[in-house]
Amino acid sequence: MAEAPKSLKGEYRLLKKCTVLFVSCLGSLVLNAHAEYTVNVPLTPVQDWLQSDSPSDCGLPELRTQKLHEALAELYQAQGYIFIWKNQGLLQDLLEQLAELQSDGLNPAQYMPDIREAEALCAELQISAHYLLALEHLSRGRLNQQEHEPVWESSAMMTPIRESVAQLGILGLESMRNAFEHARPDLPLYLQLRDAFIAMPEAGPQLPPFPDGPLLKPGNDRDPRLRVLMQHMQLRGLLDPEATAGPLDRPLLADDPVQAQPLSYDQVLQEAVRQFQRQQGLQPDAVVGPQTLAALNMTHAQRLQQVRINLERMRWMEARRQYHSLLVNAAGSRALLLEGNEVRWQSRVQSGSPDRATPMLDSRINRVTLNPSWTIPPTILKEDKLPQIRSNPAYFSERNMQVLDHQGNQLDPAQIDWHNPRGILLRQPPGPDNPLGRMVFRFDNPFAVYLHDTPSQSLFARAVRNVSSGCVRVEQASELADYLFYTLDQQQRERIEQRMTSGRTHEIAVRNGPQVLLTYWTAEALEDGSLRFSPDPYSMDEPLAQAYHRAIAQQ
Repeated sequence: MAEAPKSLKGEYRLLKKCTVLFVSCLGSLVLNAHAEYTVNVPLTPVQDWLQSDSPSDCGLPELRTQKLHEALAELYQAQGYIFIWKNQGLLQDLLEQLAELQSDGLNPAQYMPDIREAEALCAELQISAHYLLALEHLSRGRLNQQEHEPVWESSAMMTPIRESVAQLGILGLESMRNAFEHARPDLPLYLQLRDAFIAMPEAGPQLPPFPDGPLLKPGNDRDPRLRVLMQHMQLRGLLDPEATAGPLDRPLLADDPVQAQPLSYDQVLQEAVRQFQRQQGLQPDAVVGPQTLAALNMTHAQRLQQVRINLERMRWMEARRQYHSLLVNAAGSRALLLEGNEVRWQSRVQSGSPDRATPMLDSRINRVTLNPSWTIPPTILKEDKLPQIRSNPAYFSERNMQVLDHQGNQLDPAQIDWHNPRGILLRQPPGPDNPLGRMVFRFDNPFAVYLHDTPSQSLFARAVRNVSSGCVRVEQASELADYLFYTLDQQQRERIEQRMTSGRTHEIAVRNGPQVLLTYWTAEALEDGSLRFSPDPYSMDEPLAQAYHRAIAQQ
């Protein structure tokens, strides 16, 4: 390319200098004009309150997840620091969304402050603060989980990215519906349970108490409680009134009971009881024992409250759930692996018994042990194994169990004083009878718990599966392993399969493994809208129900 004449080069350099000077001068004029504008325009009442060292006390509520003053500053900055709620249309939209919170088990009245006697600024700030509070409770929970059902959190876990309360509030300046939809958990478990809660009537059938007594089994045709049992099934819609008793023209428990009512625990009544037991997460055996009796005697009001507290638990769960998460419900003994809101894998599990509860924790699967040995934990050694060893001299000859010192040296069981054993470990080598099965899924936690395979496959047929010593036994363990290793290439997967078939113990690191949330809920809804309850093995429902009732009853 030909070189430009020197005269043009000089003019070009001069033009560049003039351009820079012009832009600089223009910038100064803009800045000066902005400075003059800022100085000359008085602060709005909201700005004055936000910038004051001692703002007037308007009795505003506090937030848990963000300082209220900071959240209000963000909200009003987006609005130009002018009053928001003079816009009557926006205020009406807010009131409509607050009314919807009843469907989430919250109390809308708690977010509608009485501002009749408040001066204008405080009334404005009261509405804004309660608006933000409603968004926080909807997205994070009405109660602080750590004060009621605390979760141990691994230091390796990152806090999920969520919109702040202020960011949610700013969304509402354009669309209140959008703000509340963003705040409301989009976890399908939550939305399905919410829909089922909406469908529940405010008042249920007036059911008589079911009397205590011996087990009521098929064949107990002379048990006088059969009349009460039949009435329960009919009023719950599980038994046609004409199926066994004929038309009900008066209450079955009247002083003069229906004479046509046969005292027979027939197949029709048994099937109705089995259906009820399935709804309650109980073994469908038509036997009315302690758990079925307790379920029969739960009032409709108690069921409503049970659903409310489980909506709260799911709000807690959603607040900490990450995109790639494995949810383990210790109450219902079920596991779900989610990517976003899509279920990628699920399985029945066996979780901790009531006296050895599975702990609630938030961690991440980081490795898998193939063909694990089992070192018996101290609690199981003390409470389970030592009594068996003391009562059975042939214990070790009948089982593939090793006695080791803490350096790993094998010891002779006959040389141990089993009434006062010290400095020993019991270990079971890998094999088909090993309680950990063929694989263990490990994650950081201080409780020495993990997910694992199990040879006790028959226990998965039980409806109530709180049978372990705290760890979680997984029915479809090999499927979970396949999922964890699906990103590996064919050669790597073949190597893992070879290690599995070798029978020797191997540790396999899991990169970017899923979050594992060991959690607890006792009510959920199926896709068809029907409710399913679980027993409350750890007796956690009642304390939470009381605390939640107190919280939402406050004005």
